[in-house]
Amino acid sequence: MKNFFYGILLAVTSLAGYSQHITETNTDSLYLKALDAYKNGQYQSSLDLTRRGLDLAPEYHDIRILEIRNYWALNNYAEADKNLEYLLKEAPEYIDTKPLALQRIGRFQDNQKAFQYLSRLDSLYPGDTSLKIQQAKLLLKMNRRKEAREIALKTIEASGISGANRYVLQTILNRTVSNEIGINYQFINFSKDYSRDKPWHTVSGEFQHNFNRTAVIGRVNYTDRAYDQGTLYELEAYPVFNDRMYAFTNIGFSDGTLFPDFRASASLFYNFAKIFEGEVGGRLLAFNDTNYLTGILGLTAYQGSFYLNIRIFLGPERMNKLVQNYQFNVRYYMRNADNYLFARLGSGISPDERAIFTQVQENPGLEAYYFNLGINKSIGIHHIFQLGGGYLFEDINAQAKGNQLVGFASYRYRF
Repeated sequence: MKNFFYGILLAVTSLAGYSQHITETNTDSLYLKALDAYKNGQYQSSLDLTRRGLDLAPEYHDIRILEIRNYWALNNYAEADKNLEYLLKEAPEYIDTKPLALQRIGRFQDNQKAFQYLSRLDSLYPGDTSLKIQQAKLLLKMNRRKEAREIALKTIEASGISGANRYVLQTILNRTVSNEIGINYQFINFSKDYSRDKPWHTVSGEFQHNFNRTAVIGRVNYTDRAYDQGTLYELEAYPVFNDRMYAFTNIGFSDGTLFPDFRASASLFYNFAKIFEGEVGGRLLAFNDTNYLTGILGLTAYQGSFYLNIRIFLGPERMNKLVQNYQFNVRYYMRNADNYLFARLGSGISPDERAIFTQVQENPGLEAYYFNLGINKSIGIHHIFQLGGGYLFEDINAQAKGNQLVGFASYRYRF
């Protein structure tokens, strides 16, 4: 009996407290109480408070935005959309209206309906980069790659694109291509300080196919060094896990004369703080039944029209010497992801330099410095050309130094 009276007293007290909340006339107080209830997962209680607040002040936009979030939490999209329509009509420039509308797009189950909604937002906020990016992403999901590419190309060519948006747009552009074929040529000429009196020539051909979010590349590299020739066969992939993370993997085989018998590579890339991309990975090379491992760390910043990258290669260990390569890469994008000037400064030779890394095997403790300059240029949407050159200065032995003139050119066709 005693417990029964305690139960009645508790119920009456709760109802009195609830009634006091609902009869509150201070809209700021109502908003704070509703926000606290929302944070604690009490969505219905928070909704009752926001309703009361909007009865008192229909133009209190923060209360309406909280009401929308409560309806979302309760899966009542019809009522949420009514409130969102009010904001888009009466307060489209309010600071939280557009971000909230963008969040609504992600809650659509039907991509076509989401795209129609996004097109309406585009008419309200013409030229908004974030909306264009969302349009291109949705078109990709709908397998309308050509339209996605057109939007991304037009957007990335606009002035004032931030580094973070440029990064996202470049990722979209990479995913809008189904197939690519390419041919690359590299020429290395040695100074008279070397015993080599003839230049080296390396030619590679490759084919790329994009399987949804993963690009796969098959490549054949042939090198002629006057005294011998060699061929390296490679298979490469760039699986994309989400909008922030992707990977690079590579395996290669050769006859072991001028290229490694076997090579395996892997790196993981992660985008953070909008403009930065980190890399961690490794390379494994096998020469004559001996394995050599290289660790890799990298950091990239996308700042306006600039791509700024630092990479560090540590290893392998040869003749009690740790082979090290440090490089700084920069690109200046002139219009889009396919049109840029590039430069590289570095010390040491990385295992990614397929044509010349064998020199490290011969002289691991000797120093090398190099720089490359070049241009990447597209003509239309199908043709991409690259042309560049550079110098490499290195110790030939403990007493002599030499330099190498490097030239390279490539052509890619997208379809």
